[in-house]
Amino acid sequence: MKVFATHNPDTKNRFQSSSGGIFTLLAERVIREGGVVYGAAFDASWAVVHRRVETLEGIAALRGSKYVFSDFLGAVKDAMAYLEAGRRVLFSGTPCQVAAMRKRAGNNPRLLLVEVVCHGAPRPEYWARYLDELCHAKGKTIADISAINFRDKSTGWRSYNFTVTFKDGTDISEHHGKNLYIKGFLLNYTLRRACFSCPFKYPEGSKADVSLGDFWGINKLAPQIQEGSGISLVIARTNRGIDSLSEIDKAVEFDFEEIFRLHPALTQSAKMPARYDKAYMRLSNSKSIIDVLRAITRTPLKLQIKIFIASLLKINNRCE
Repeated sequence: MKVFATHNPDTKNRFQSSSGGIFTLLAERVIREGGVVYGAAFDASWAVVHRRVETLEGIAALRGSKYVFSDFLGAVKDAMAYLEAGRRVLFSGTPCQVAAMRKRAGNNPRLLLVEVVCHGAPRPEYWARYLDELCHAKGKTIADISAINFRDKSTGWRSYNFTVTFKDGTDISEHHGKNLYIKGFLLNYTLRRACFSCPFKYPEGSKADVSLGDFWGINKLAPQIQEGSGISLVIARTNRGIDSLSEIDKAVEFDFEEIFRLHPALTQSAKMPARYDKAYMRLSNSKSIIDVLRAITRTPLKLQIKIFIASLLKINNRCE
């Protein structure tokens, strides 16, 4: 297994990707060699589904994080048909989706499995309701949307925004720390229950050839690397994975032990919130999912006071 930090040298592709744009490089290589690529994309109603692409231009639809559990089973069946026809296939997804593909295809030499480093995946029905309600609050409909970006880097790789753009040129754009959908995801309230006991974690669980994610903490481990618009954490888990990355510049290589403490999602399932079951009932039964998200993600008063006091102490220390 090899672990390293790197990024796509194409600035435009890297900016359009969630981290360092390495998925694009892997996908381009497979397509140039006559293969097909599967990944998560939006459909006409902005639901998240797995899609097959066969052109370099088509890769754009698969770039970027979609914080929704995608409809992928049809893609597994479709990918099997291409493998049986002798085509190369790159199949990307969450660790559980990749494991499903591995179970169907086995160790087929024409298959490259690429998983994302996964925090967990929200229920698709939450996403559908949230998006519909968000649009309605702005006097819009789903049909008015022209683009959605869960990780809009126009404000930076670390300080990304959640952005919905409409056909009339207007948009809704919020810092991820303030957007209610992203807050519900990061606080684990909207994750599927299965995410709290994920069997696909390191070391034995992963069935992928390559794992990709954001290299958070790169400034601590390798401060000489300029973050720019994103750095990828790349883990080549198999010989096939190592071969697939042979043409990609490996900026800095690490031992796994160096990075797992900075990336708990590699080894640990998401932790179920104490109020998860109550939140689930409210999210499932309330007419307004936005109202529920606002309530369950609100910072408790005691914590607000602690944060306020800490900020005052920090200011006083600076003054001294």
